[in-house]
Order: sequence, then structure tokens, then C-alpha cells
Amino acid sequence: MSKKTKITLGIVAGVFAIGLIAFLPFAKVFLGDTASTATIPRGGPNPAWQDGIYIGRAVNQRGPVELEVMFENGKFHHIKALSHNDTSLIFDRVLRKLTRVMLIKNSTDVDGISGATVSSRGIIDAVNNAVQQATKTTNVPASTNVTEGS
Repeated sequence: MSKKTKITLGIVAGVFAIGLIAFLPFAKVFLGDTASTATIPRGGPNPAWQDGIYIGRAVNQRGPVELEVMFENGKFHHIKALSHNDTSLIFDRVLRKLTRVMLIKNSTDVDGISGATVSSRGIIDAVNNAVQQATKTTNVPASTNVTEGS
């Protein structure tokens, strides 16, 4: 084998190794995990949530995240991405996985996806923002309202 061939093979092997090392943190996101949804406890309806579609907003280290969150009969109906600054391939997979668990549990009390912590945090925070908007508030009696200047 010539010296030129050996150098070329060394470069190819080095590039492959660097690519593999760079991919490892995202392997679980891309390859999926073996967790079954059968082990996730199902959550009941939350009577404090008003039906409707709400825009949940959050900011993670990569910028703003906006999600459309629909509530129906006190449960999450769907969660869809409207905008984000994350890598689309990673964000879409993380959103799919987290949404699946949130819909089953009817809760945002979920674990983030290993290797995609920033995306996970942005999604969970945006859904929590939508939950705050959907949560019914009790009416304050008129006699206890505070007006400006009092």
C-alpha cells in the first residue's frame, strides 16, 4: 500500500470517527428509545382547563419557541409547533416524543429527552405557558377590585 493511500485512509477514518463522536449525543433522539407508552400512567381531565386553542411561548438558549396547544374536555387534544430556532430534525423528533407522553399523562410533568435538553426545555416551557392561559381563574367579586389611583 502506498504512502498516499495510507494517508487517505487515515483521513477518512479520522473524519468518520469525528462524525461518530459528534452524533453520539443525538443517538437516542434519532434512534429512539425502547420505553413503551404502556408503562406511562394515564392522566384524567383537568377541570380547571378551558377548552380552546392557545399559543404557548417560551425562550430557550436558541431563541423563541411557539406552540399551538389545543385543550378539549380538560385534556390536551394536540400540540403543534408554530415556530422555533432549533435544528428542525431534532426539534421535530423531540416534540413528537414529548407530545406523545404529555397527551397520555395529560400533564407537562415529563422528563426531557436525553441529548436534546435545550429543545425539551423549550417545548415543556411553551406548553406550560399555554396551560397557564387555559387555566380558569376564579372571578374576583367587584367589591374587592382595586382601581388605579386608589
